[in-house]
Amino acid sequence: MKLLISGFTNFSTHTENSSQIMAELLGNTKISDITIHPVILPVSFAQAFEKLKTEIDSFGPDYVICLGLAGTRQKISLEKVAINLIHCDIPDNEGIFLKDKPIIAGGDSAYFSTLPLNEMVELQTPYPVEMSLSAGAYVCNYVMYRLLDYVKDTKVKAGFIHLPHLNGNHSKISMTLLSVINCLKKK
Repeated sequence: MKLLISGFTNFSTHTENSSQIMAELLGNTKISDITIHPVILPVSFAQAFEKLKTEIDSFGPDYVICLGLAGTRQKISLEKVAINLIHCDIPDNEGIFLKDKPIIAGGDSAYFSTLPLNEMVELQTPYPVEMSLSAGAYVCNYVMYRLLDYVKDTKVKAGFIHLPHLNGNHSKISMTLLSVINCLKKK
């Protein structure tokens, strides 16, 4: 099984991005029967999905899990839905600041994760996990929506997971993500 896992670079006032740290850490982890390919995306509407798409095309994954930082959340959030909307409270790292713009004009209103989220949320994990019905309307939602649109007619399963700030919980969060990843082997 091949898993592409992505994280994002720093943005706004965040001096570190837990998604980048975890993607790099998991990319160096050996899991039997799973080849993990990490990629770090820029926090950029123009560049993030283009880089992800290039990596998908070259790696040929069975699964894609994108990680992002949701600094105000206290749990790992399994995102259920991506909406066709960009609505920024802050600009991306290139200074792009959009309000009420569709991601794809005339595109589907929303896409649902194709990961086994119900099984993932039921796992007994060292760090709390929750189901989330909003990936927001910033670059994370943009990447999730574009990803699900891109793989909709393929066998690739994909979704998005928001992480809180690590705050000394590196081990608990990485072990929880490994449990979530192991859920994929059962599918």
